[in-house]
Amino acid sequence: MTDVATVHKRTVDRMQVRLEHLDTLLGLAGEVIITSANLQDLERRANSGAAGGRGLGQEGLHLIKTSNETTRRISQNLHNLVMAIRLVEIGETYRLLRRPVRDLSRNLGRDVDLVFEGADTMIDKALAERLVDPLLHLLRNAIDHGIEAPIERKGTGKALTGRVVVRAIDTEHHTEIQVEDDGAGIDTEAVYARAFALLGDRCERTPLLDLICQPGLSTSGQVTATSGRGVGLDLVRSVVEEFNGELSLQTVRGTGTVFRLRIPKLRAVNIIDALTLRAGQDLYALPIEQIVASIGLHSADINLAFGRSRHFIYQGEVVPLHCLQTVLGQPATDAERDPLPVIIVRGRCGLAAFIVSEFLGPQKLVNIPLDAGLCHHAAIGGTAVFTGGKLGLTVDVDTLVETVHGLAGDPGAAARKSAGTRPAAAGDDVASLPEAAAPRDRRAGGSVSTPRAASNGAAVAATEAADLRSELLVSLQALQEDLLSLESDPNNRDQLNAAFRRLHAAKGHLTVLAAEPQADLAHLLETVLDYLRADRLVLSPERMDLLLDGVTCLLQAADQLPGVPTAPAADLLAGLQELTATSTLAAEDGLELGDLIRQSFDVVPTVQLQVLSALKRGERTYETYLSFDPGRQPSFLAAYVLLRRVGKAGTVLATLPSVQDIEQGRCGREVKVLWSTPLDEADVNRLYDRLAGLYNLREHRSIPATIFRYESTL
Repeated sequence: MTDVATVHKRTVDRMQVRLEHLDTLLGLAGEVIITSANLQDLERRANSGAAGGRGLGQEGLHLIKTSNETTRRISQNLHNLVMAIRLVEIGETYRLLRRPVRDLSRNLGRDVDLVFEGADTMIDKALAERLVDPLLHLLRNAIDHGIEAPIERKGTGKALTGRVVVRAIDTEHHTEIQVEDDGAGIDTEAVYARAFALLGDRCERTPLLDLICQPGLSTSGQVTATSGRGVGLDLVRSVVEEFNGELSLQTVRGTGTVFRLRIPKLRAVNIIDALTLRAGQDLYALPIEQIVASIGLHSADINLAFGRSRHFIYQGEVVPLHCLQTVLGQPATDAERDPLPVIIVRGRCGLAAFIVSEFLGPQKLVNIPLDAGLCHHAAIGGTAVFTGGKLGLTVDVDTLVETVHGLAGDPGAAARKSAGTRPAAAGDDVASLPEAAAPRDRRAGGSVSTPRAASNGAAVAATEAADLRSELLVSLQALQEDLLSLESDPNNRDQLNAAFRRLHAAKGHLTVLAAEPQADLAHLLETVLDYLRADRLVLSPERMDLLLDGVTCLLQAADQLPGVPTAPAADLLAGLQELTATSTLAAEDGLELGDLIRQSFDVVPTVQLQVLSALKRGERTYETYLSFDPGRQPSFLAAYVLLRRVGKAGTVLATLPSVQDIEQGRCGREVKVLWSTPLDEADVNRLYDRLAGLYNLREHRSIPATIFRYESTL
């Protein structure tokens, strides 16, 4: 069984945008046009005034002030708008977790109640996609290692059904995600015993979380598909730290465990509020939110450790002091003075202070990421254009602090380890920015390139295919959610009908995208849902497995489009074909389809009256046997549409199966119709010959009806 989450490894580069956001964007675009016109007028006045030896005057100065304020407001609103557009509900991530948890709990024989809270919490789309694997691993751990077997839970007085809660909490600057279970908790003694066997005495003072995040450390006795390799929590922590977050743990033996993922809210399009400063001849920008203070530090306040490492006390905390130029691999060019201009920052590892040359002030900047090969130090995050059109470098504070904490007592080691590439100097102009420093396409892993021009038709087709694929993924994810909800409430007809409609739409998308084997699979799944709607099948766990496996296969195919997706597994197709076989269904439900040609109509009084009326109008009455191929649509739907077409040439008096049975899905691939029409027998045959090509009729036979007692009375 392929993991559901694997089909979402590739980032979908399309998002749904709310109309209100587009309206706001249009409004801002209008303001930009007005401001641009004002600046053009201001330029004209300035040129005219310079030619005449006059200044701009009060009106011109007022226009400058107004344009400046408007530009600042537009840029801030654009920043906020882009951030809002990038946000998605974490509920989209939650949906990807239900299927794996359901399968795992079934495989382990444990009843688990999975609860999601805070599904409407908004997070950045990039974070939502990267969270799937960490949360999935934590849930697997909770079920495999945390939730006890039912007999153990009964012995401890717990409910037989375990409870796992995934909770999202939104704060002003962070998003906290908790994974909590009411299981057995972590066996701390077993963890330390295992760690001692692997690491020796080094593990004695190591926190529990650091130990269980050690690669290769596992207390599981054997390697299974779920656990035992000791790599999962290490991956969880690495993803959390990738977003500058923190992973924490709380566990009580016999009560349960809570993992907390605390992640700062992400910025949009690399726009940062930064404090700009100068170190030697180079310009740097550090995120303001990580700045603790900028101070003038007197030499008398500086202490030495072991005669080399400098530090000072700030609000009762020891803060290591380093020269920013030296740490970033550049020779110190300024003579130290008293007091020293010092910037104090807070990273993941704690506080650190750096000597700089000059504080320039706060500024909003657009960070342009650089490839690792172009950065002379790991703490350099990118480049940015500072006020006045000068180039500077942006600093990753977390990496910078980690660097100095790892180099305690040897401040010169950073210079020895770093490469000799020189960063942009304060005198460098924007025009000197190398081509390699252009914005990079992170998805492709390379610089932005301009493709060769293609025909408009090909471009439009590619866009439409991408839109269809995006819609298909959304529809299939929602379908999987419907099926999982249906499993817990099999009598929910609305949920069943919603799943049927989504599957029907997905089948159409797959057909348009030329994924014929997957469209055939969707048709089989649709038929099963149709039989469920008609009460011809009972939803068992095994049948739900087939449905969910089929949807997973479709999700995998959608992720591979517009290429050639992998064909559905033969055992999956065989299971669905057996389930949808007419003979199997008839035997299960006691439905006697038989040979309709030999069956006779039950002519009730209302039908008798209709036959009399038809005879009085001079019409003829026929019995017509129809055998058809429904194609990809359900049999009942094909039969219903066909009968409506027959009704345009006459009056349908009765059918076998009955109209009620057809509407409820109790219909095979043959129908018998009692109907009246003014057409003679030759015209009737010609009519069905025409309908054969339109409605996939394989066979049709019409004979005059033998209800003579009414004809003889006329």
